[in-house]
Amino acid sequence: MLLDRRRINKWAKWIAIGLAVVFAGGFLFMGVGYGGAGFNISEAFSSCAGKETVANPEDPEGKIKLLEDQLAANPNDVTVLIALSSAYKELGGKDNLLKAASYLERVLSVDPNRSEVYLGLANIYLSDEVADYAKAVEVLNKATQVDPDNPELFLKLGLVQRNRGNISAALLAWQRYLVLAPDGELADLIREQVELLSKNATTTTTGVTTSTEASTATTGSATTSSSLDTTTSSSAGVTTSSLAQ
Repeated sequence: MLLDRRRINKWAKWIAIGLAVVFAGGFLFMGVGYGGAGFNISEAFSSCAGKETVANPEDPEGKIKLLEDQLAANPNDVTVLIALSSAYKELGGKDNLLKAASYLERVLSVDPNRSEVYLGLANIYLSDEVADYAKAVEVLNKATQVDPDNPELFLKLGLVQRNRGNISAALLAWQRYLVLAPDGELADLIREQVELLSKNATTTTTGVTTSTEASTATTGSATTSSSLDTTTSSSAGVTTSSLAQ
């Protein structure tokens, strides 16, 4: 059992490294843009309300000011909402990351079918500063409903569930990943991880069953012993009464 856990932790570490490589190349600025989808952030700075045209500001605060002016004119502009999220993420810190997340949630309220935005939102919740893993799982589960044939969603969902200790949920997610991407870059690692987790789960279940049976047997023996003691005591009482007569 201890060996299995060590092997599981070993592979979980390699999977985490692999996922970092896979997802790092897929996100634009703040972690969105899957499979070539996404946005061109330069478009958000091409012009501003009024006659003046403002050059792309270099600092995040400048970007935010310009973008907020644009958003005031069109509160449902998805490109501006995503760019604002990116600017707040660039500032860093928990409060700014949560602000970034709020803009992505607004994007999804306008267009709930953008799986790349779900991934960006999940990345924010998985960051060290925010570390809201329950929220990340919620977001990834919604993403798999929107894009059920996207193997990377199930790959990441499985990793998050595994790290939270939800082994059965991790297995379900990774099994779906292997169906969608049997020859994927991390398929061999995931396949071995699934095998190890399944074996560990089976061993745990067997141990619980054996323990339950042993407990039942012990309880049964105690009941039998108690009955015998009661019978013996009763018989002794009857014998004493007869002698007294």
